[in-house]
Amino acid sequence: MRWVSYIVPQVIARFTSPFNWDIRVLEEKGKYKLLVNGSRQSGEYILKLWQHAFCAFGIIPSPDIRRVLVLGVAGGTVIHLLHAMYPDATIEGVDIDETMIGIGKKYFGLDRVKVLTLVVEDAKTFLEKAVRKHNHWDMILVDTHVGPDVPEFVTDERFLTLVRHALAPRGVAIVNYLRELQYLALSGDLRKKLKKTFRDVGETDIYFNRFFCCR
Repeated sequence: MRWVSYIVPQVIARFTSPFNWDIRVLEEKGKYKLLVNGSRQSGEYILKLWQHAFCAFGIIPSPDIRRVLVLGVAGGTVIHLLHAMYPDATIEGVDIDETMIGIGKKYFGLDRVKVLTLVVEDAKTFLEKAVRKHNHWDMILVDTHVGPDVPEFVTDERFLTLVRHALAPRGVAIVNYLRELQYLALSGDLRKKLKKTFRDVGETDIYFNRFFCCR
């Protein structure tokens, strides 16, 4: 721990990858934070977003949640939250960026989550294979942000249909999207497509994010 981090955030490590041009691990007030292409991807801010969404959607600890899939790993903040809520559930984290997964293990403790399996793969490809094998999860989180952006495939009806087919009969999917600038209109389009794909869709907003809960 560097005392100076309580005054000014310190860059601990810096990376680049085929998918992210600027990845920084910062130490801020004695804790590591992840900054990807200028956007925060871990820490208290991200935790607050997900806690708000879980509370708004009534997502609570339950023994019925046995398998969880997280599409988009980043610093793994939501993975640690899920593990705390469902300590007996297995968690699979999928990220297209191998560098990001390595950072999650080295700096953010993902290697200590024994129930976690990490997979380097494109989210769409992973789901296509899973659906063909009839794999199902009780909870699926779609959190595939690339820095400050969300990939276009998240609003593709074919991708959303894959998510629905990968859910267990009473499963729940939560999509973390944005609502600023160009994403304001796109989030409205996403809502319409989700309502066509799922039986029940709820939503909640916090800061620049819009979350959708699908059952």
